[in-house]
Amino acid sequence: MNDGPILLTGATGFLGMELLLRLLERTNRPIIALVRASDDAAASARLGCVLATLFPPDMMPQGRVRAVAADLETPQMGLTDKARDALSADVDTVVHCAASVQFCLPIEQARAINVGGTRRVLALAANAPNLDRVVHVSTAYVAGDRPGTYHEHEADIGQRPRNTYEQTKLEAERLVAESALPAAILRPSIVVGDSRTGWTPAFNVIYWPLQAFARGLFPCVPADPDARADIVPVDAVADALHELTVATHRTGTYHVVAGDDAVTTSELVALAADAFGQSRPTFVRPGAAPEVEDRAGAFLPYFHVRGTFDATLGHALGFHPPALRTYFAALMRYASRARWGKRPHARWELAPGA
Repeated sequence: MNDGPILLTGATGFLGMELLLRLLERTNRPIIALVRASDDAAASARLGCVLATLFPPDMMPQGRVRAVAADLETPQMGLTDKARDALSADVDTVVHCAASVQFCLPIEQARAINVGGTRRVLALAANAPNLDRVVHVSTAYVAGDRPGTYHEHEADIGQRPRNTYEQTKLEAERLVAESALPAAILRPSIVVGDSRTGWTPAFNVIYWPLQAFARGLFPCVPADPDARADIVPVDAVADALHELTVATHRTGTYHVVAGDDAVTTSELVALAADAFGQSRPTFVRPGAAPEVEDRAGAFLPYFHVRGTFDATLGHALGFHPPALRTYFAALMRYASRARWGKRPHARWELAPGA
């Protein structure tokens, strides 16, 4: 097991900051965070805001994390040859969390960050003389829009992506495979807040239709009641990512998913109705309620997923997310407390004993 510096992209994002917290709390490894900023001072300021969210003022980590300004969408990530070579010479572990998670970006914009960014991170890793591993964060939904079971060993098998996010994450996975680097790929499904506290800095994806439902904007549900909503809490995903980052070196692809325990959309609606004290709405077929479908927006196709994710390898490593019904109330309590992102709280404020 190596103990050299870890290069981390996406440290200012949801999953990246959760990994950063675990690395700081559970290891003594130095961390170099590539942060999108105009210069290193601005990068440090952005990272400082993240650390202030993760740690109370009297427990702020000192000297373990160094922020480096970088832009994954530009040649050499905006780094000089000297700076890039110095990073490559330094690190032995590269963790690539940075990505655009927007579903509706034009394809070239989505490719610029999700594919171009991955290509540049892999190039830096390939130049590292002491490289031990690369860990790449993808999504289980690279499986695309198809029925059946989605297996960890499957990559591009001709599936149809639902959106440019899925398409570009699949293309990024192809780059990782073609690189021949010692890489592991982590594929979570829909990531929500912490299962214990509900904390999240990002009220997107599943939160938008839930918020609309709470406001009474879903008098009916334009969904397949038997479709599967595969949802996992960020703590389970970050624990798995930490394991792949610092434990015994492993390659391959690992699902962190609810799998056979994924709720159906009818079960999800029942959980939401109980949480908000509302009656359960009826389900309608596609096209029957266009105004409601508009409110669901880009998430609408995920109300019609009939397939399930296999997680044989993920389970073998101990990655078993809790069932949604056991922590859904915690998610909704924090969403209400934070007014769905309008009044956010620092993560440390919700920790036990805070």
